[in-house]
Amino acid sequence: MLKFISSRRSISTFYELFPRTFPSGKPQWKVEPLKLRKEYRDLQAQHHPDMLSATTQSAQVGGDQSSLLNKAYHTLKDPLLRSQHILKTVHGMDLNQEQVAQSLMQRNPNLLMQVLDIHEQLEEVQNEQDVHTIEQENKKRMKDIEFELAKCYEGGNFEKASNLTVELKYWVSLAKAIKEWEPGQQVTLKH
Repeated sequence: MLKFISSRRSISTFYELFPRTFPSGKPQWKVEPLKLRKEYRDLQAQHHPDMLSATTQSAQVGGDQSSLLNKAYHTLKDPLLRSQHILKTVHGMDLNQEQVAQSLMQRNPNLLMQVLDIHEQLEEVQNEQDVHTIEQENKKRMKDIEFELAKCYEGGNFEKASNLTVELKYWVSLAKAIKEWEPGQQVTLKH
């Protein structure tokens, strides 16, 4: 259970921390990034320890609130983290548990083969132009999945959303490996 101290009540989702951006406080896929960022900055200005009085207790409470706001903001602005949060809070499905993610992944062995093939391509490329091509293809794949996730959440298809979220996790991992790519260096994918 999440706790937001200033309101002296528990919250069940990160959405409740941003009432101007998410008036219902309920999980939803659609996020207006600029609106969320503005509300986050306004709330941080109120709760950041540097903005509070010098008392130890006020600074501690502000630090806790600031930390929670930071985690919530970064979760809701990121499509992968947001989808994982929705699935966990609405359906109790924690895709950060390895066995849950693996059981979903085993349903789609072709995806794993595709990921491994692209990983191998990335290890074999010798110039930045080829890496850029792989990166652009990966960005398109991720955008396509985000579009499909929007349809799933709008239609209440949480089973498909969970499969797409696991798939997105693999492509996000590939995106991180692409950023770290250096010629002749081993490429490591972290799932």
